[in-house]
Amino acid sequence: MPVISLKLNRNIYFITAVAFAIFIGGTVIMHIVPLTARNKIANALLADFTITFPVLYYLIIIRPLRKSARSVLLVISLCCFVAYLILPQHQKDYILQARKLTTLAELGFIIYAFTKFKKINRSYKVHQSIMADPIYNLRSAMADILGESLAIKVLAAELAVLRYGLLFLKKEKAILKESVDFSTYKEAGYIPVWCIIIVSITVELVAVHLLLMKWSSLAAVIVTILSIYGSVIIVADLSAIVKRNLLINKHQLVLRTGLRWRTITTPENVHSIRKIVYDHPAQDGLFMGGVLKKNGNLLILFREPVLVDKLYGSGKRYTSILMNIDDFEAFAAHLKQ
Repeated sequence: MPVISLKLNRNIYFITAVAFAIFIGGTVIMHIVPLTARNKIANALLADFTITFPVLYYLIIIRPLRKSARSVLLVISLCCFVAYLILPQHQKDYILQARKLTTLAELGFIIYAFTKFKKINRSYKVHQSIMADPIYNLRSAMADILGESLAIKVLAAELAVLRYGLLFLKKEKAILKESVDFSTYKEAGYIPVWCIIIVSITVELVAVHLLLMKWSSLAAVIVTILSIYGSVIIVADLSAIVKRNLLINKHQLVLRTGLRWRTITTPENVHSIRKIVYDHPAQDGLFMGGVLKKNGNLLILFREPVLVDKLYGSGKRYTSILMNIDDFEAFAAHLKQ
């Protein structure tokens, strides 16, 4: 398991470096070369965006890690989108032609997924009968039927974000029977911080939109759409943190911070808990899972490592978790019972 994880991290770092070299480096080069050579550079970048990077992604991520090749479609779509924003008009015409081919493939995958809806729903109900957590159960059901790939994980994560971002008034059902829940956001003061962030985003969104309108109406619309979606993500984060509390009953302990991460263990696996009143340093085997990332007031040490499952990322095992809790004394007393 550690060998696979090390290989996965190494490959992710490598493909990230390649992405920066192609997308950032290529864009900088295109803008510093003379105008006479800019068209040739743009053509080369078009080939790198739509061919070179997807091929390298397949060779670095898909093939060695034995992932589903369907995620290449998502990568090609993202590359085409970035290329369309960056490259001159002449190359954009080629991108639109290439997108017609990938759109057919994506449409075929959507139709294939739709035909599997009944099987996905059946698998979802099986997971729900074990533990009623709709977000992670949807991802597990989709992975059972469509295969566990980056595209499936991203799609399931986006559906979770839309659920909590758009349906934030919908009540959350308890996932454990006869359980006690503990909130994790009040003592950390996350709501005031969230309000500051959302106000800042709103003000900047209006200012940036008006500024970009003078330069490019298309760029203004794109940036505005992305900013609005970013606001939906922030709303979803707060909604999930408020609704998805820490849960404990006689047999299970569910630790989580909104949609960001989740781990399920047993009360017996808890070796010790400690209230933290200072900034705790990062350590090997420690997962920093506080509402404000590194700031937490509850340190839990486990007898056996627990699997921390992230919404977008892959799961990893940790021996301790630093997170937030609003009523430490009540949680400690309940855990001793």
